[in-house]
Amino acid sequence: MTLAALSISAEDADSVLLKFRGLTRLRGELKGSRIDLEERATLLNLLGQTQFKAAISVAISAIKPDPGEDRGDHDIEVYGALLNDAIGQLLPNSGGCAQVVIDDGRYGPKTLALVREDIAEMVGPFGAVGLAVSHSLAGLQLADVIANSFFNRALVTERQAAFAGLLTPFMDDGRMALHVIAPLPGHTTLSALM
Repeated sequence: MTLAALSISAEDADSVLLKFRGLTRLRGELKGSRIDLEERATLLNLLGQTQFKAAISVAISAIKPDPGEDRGDHDIEVYGALLNDAIGQLLPNSGGCAQVVIDDGRYGPKTLALVREDIAEMVGPFGAVGLAVSHSLAGLQLADVIANSFFNRALVTERQAAFAGLLTPFMDDGRMALHVIAPLPGHTTLSALM
């Protein structure tokens, strides 16, 4: 599982998406799983012209439920750990005031309420945490493309090097940071590897 948190102004995110649509003629919600490498390169080039930071958290495949643990509960635990890790990477740069918007399309309302409480506690009293459907916010769509790009970068396929080539410049200049969440030796408990 891969999750990306993106710190970008709403105006910049809207501008990137609008320019991308103008260049590609693509319409509808932008999803990383629906665009090819050339379109992705165009989008990342446009994103690179803005002020942004992205934190990407990846749960490696070795993370699996403990014997007898419900797969759905485990999936939610991993999602929560990824979300906490990715947002936690960006919060120190927020100056103590942040607006965090989480895509609410992944889980049901009760689960998202719990995740939102965790993030709200992390953000603190000067921030705001909200939920939105990804098709309504350009920033959520851009974060989806980033997460999908890192997912594909990790897959051993003939396209792996191409994805790495697209992402490496952003990692080298510090605008994208990757963290891997892995089980501790001998445990399946999650821990962030910095």
